[in-house]
Amino acid sequence: MRVCILEEFTRLGGGQIYALQLANALTKLGHEVEFVIAGEPRVGINYPSRVVPVGFRASYDPYSLLTNYINFRKLGRLVGGYVGDCDLVINNHPNFIPHNKGPIILHGLSFVDFVIDEYGNIRNKPLFWVLSRIYKIYDGAYMVYNSRYTMNLAKKLLPKMGIEPNHEYILSPHYTISTDKVPEKEDYVLTVGRLEWNKGLRALRTIAKQINRKIIIIGRTDAKESREVIRALGTERNIEIIPNADEKTKEEYYKHASTYLHLKRNENFGIAVLDAIATATIPITPKTGGPWTDILEEGKYGLGYNTIEEIPKLIENAEKLIDREKIHKSKERYNSQSFTGRVKRLINESLNRE
Repeated sequence: MRVCILEEFTRLGGGQIYALQLANALTKLGHEVEFVIAGEPRVGINYPSRVVPVGFRASYDPYSLLTNYINFRKLGRLVGGYVGDCDLVINNHPNFIPHNKGPIILHGLSFVDFVIDEYGNIRNKPLFWVLSRIYKIYDGAYMVYNSRYTMNLAKKLLPKMGIEPNHEYILSPHYTISTDKVPEKEDYVLTVGRLEWNKGLRALRTIAKQINRKIIIIGRTDAKESREVIRALGTERNIEIIPNADEKTKEEYYKHASTYLHLKRNENFGIAVLDAIATATIPITPKTGGPWTDILEEGKYGLGYNTIEEIPKLIENAEKLIDREKIHKSKERYNSQSFTGRVKRLINESLNRE
């Protein structure tokens, strides 16, 4: 069967990694996979692809999206001309690519991310109403959530947007790095992610002053403020920044880190946190978001905090508070074999509903 995945590749974030995992699983299951990419890609992928010309930049800012509303609707019509020969179309980027024929994958409630908090409370009701009108095209869709956290947000807010899914399914990604056994650990804290302030990185300056160990930040510099982040955090004596590390370097740092610190409160899943568990690195995350609800299972497989002030003590006492071996064994909840099995079920359910 020919399966087309709708995506944009201006960067390689968690959503794009998810799309590539999906393509790999579909290929293993014997399907022919092709990406339909909105806009000129900046990331190379090893799959056949078609590029849909886009007259505006992929934006995650609703205000920009509203400005480009006419082009947004035009893109929906254009995409239709590129998927006519596909047996199944999976939309992995529905907030940017308007297409509702096949499974719609939500990574958080991306339709309204900028106007809600981590608990799903609406911060801007007029804009929420406008966005609801735009995304009403997904009423009756087969919704696939990347986490239980995303599903809970959807159940709370989609009805308020006038969107009632026809069917719902959870398909979380699998880890990208793992070790067979607990490796030898060194006394440093690791955090991984794009070098931008909305990842919560400002808090590291406060935390660094209160702990007696190094904090290593591995991150991509594809955000506008990446240079500013590097300059600001680089002044701390015990913060080391490794920009644009290759996969082998990143893997080595994961293997030997003692703890992993996650700072973004509204993370919809958190593959970086999952990779920490898969390398026996003790994760410390906010008590909100997908890392806490799905990966750590609310403290069963990691440590959580409500305020930044709690973090230094958690870092210093992590080994005493939770068992590293137990955390490592829990990685099997998110292995690639299980992911492929759930993709198979997703495809079968999709075909049965057509």
